[in-house]
Amino acid sequence: MKYIINLIITFDPDSRLLMLRNNDQITIGLSKPATRLLIELIKNNKNELTRETLIKHVWEDYGFSPSSATLSNHISELRKAFEALGSSKDILITVPRVGFKMEAEIHPETKLPKEDTSVEMIEPTVAASEPAIQDNVTPNFADSGHKTMLRRMLKPSLALALGLFAITAAIKLITLNRDDEPMLVGVQDKCEIYTPGDNKKNNEQSVRARKMLYDEKIDCMQENHDIYYIEARPANDSLKIKFMAVCNQSADMNYKNCNNYKLVE
Repeated sequence: MKYIINLIITFDPDSRLLMLRNNDQITIGLSKPATRLLIELIKNNKNELTRETLIKHVWEDYGFSPSSATLSNHISELRKAFEALGSSKDILITVPRVGFKMEAEIHPETKLPKEDTSVEMIEPTVAASEPAIQDNVTPNFADSGHKTMLRRMLKPSLALALGLFAITAAIKLITLNRDDEPMLVGVQDKCEIYTPGDNKKNNEQSVRARKMLYDEKIDCMQENHDIYYIEARPANDSLKIKFMAVCNQSADMNYKNCNNYKLVE
């Protein structure tokens, strides 16, 4: 079963994905523990759950023995994912000395609306009195002027999708499972640089990450930072996007904040 969260985000437990409801191409993958944690929070929406209860239902019942810090890290993973999809990270509330609470509008999603949507998208003719689905029939226009206008409208849409893809990639890098930890590829003064990928590319990416640190004027002389660097190429091979997340740790070894940077070449 899928869940609609605050009318804008769809959560699919089977595929472990959070996605925008009006654009299922914009998705964020969750780790298995984060998926089980979100299911537990949804089942108990608007109710306070103790740390002990969450640890038992999400980890111990599955044969794992986590710490309280593990729970905090996966709460942070969920908050970053919601924030990346345009929702407030405050959807998950910390209850001091107790645990956590989810405060959201939750609706189970049946398969019927999805089937109706697919029928509307392939319908060749639509009555003029149905403006709600008019976007789906735009390709049927024969007039070249309308086609030109459509192309102009699609360009900013693609740019927006590309930007969201960039944020998604950066968030996913920070929230990798323990089994998929990024590798430490370099140290710049008080900054430690991490990057995923194969070993052959790590040295090259370390050099480019140091240059991006310099260009963005990140202070590695006075402050300790964990630097997460990743490069991506969308469908257009001539375009390269570089992402960098600069994270600061709190006293309990969790990240208290991360600043994200993007460079398109």
